[in-house]
This record gives sequence, C-alpha cells and structure tokens, in this order.
Amino acid sequence: MLPDFMVPFKHYTEDVIGDCVNNSSEQSQICDGPSASTINRWKRWIGLNTPDIDGHLKSIGHRELGFSKELLNTSVSLPGKLMRSIPHGWLRTILRLIYNSGAYLVPVYT
Repeated sequence: MLPDFMVPFKHYTEDVIGDCVNNSSEQSQICDGPSASTINRWKRWIGLNTPDIDGHLKSIGHRELGFSKELLNTSVSLPGKLMRSIPHGWLRTILRLIYNSGAYLVPVYT
C-alpha cells in the first residue's frame, strides 16, 4: 500500500505537489520550496498523464466499485472533477487508487 503523503519517485510530499499543480500554494516563495521549473514539470507530468488517469479511474470504478458501464463511456473528466471537488486531496486519491491497483503513471523527465 502506498502511504497517503508519498508520491512515487518524487522528493516533495503529495500536498506540496497537489497545491503547486493547482496554483494554490506559495511554496515557490519558501527558500527550500520547489523551483518554478520543478512546478512546471509536475504540471506537465499531470497533464500528460490525465488521459491515463481518467481511464484508470473509470476502469477501477467499474471493475472494483461496481459502477455501471455508462461510467466507461462518459466524456466527464474524472481527474478534473476530483481536482474541483477535493482541492487538497485529489492527488492523494488518484495516486492511492492507481498505484494500489497495480497501475502506474508515466514519469516525465524533461
């Protein structure tokens, strides 16, 4: 099981990354906070993985949670919906579901 605060292969905790991606953090003003290039890399990481995150969440919802097949065909973006409904826990929720189901997100190195 992945602990709530950890993000695989990341130096910062989930709350710092999630807040920076949501532009709701002043982490860049802290002397040991993430740099602007790190924040941009995190945003790119989430952006590039959004279609996979959406697919994983829909698959897990249907397969494990028993939601109907309509969930698989909906055009609603589940990552976007989670970001809006759980502003300070969306990344934790996504990572826990995806990594603990055996899947993973593709890393972005540049």
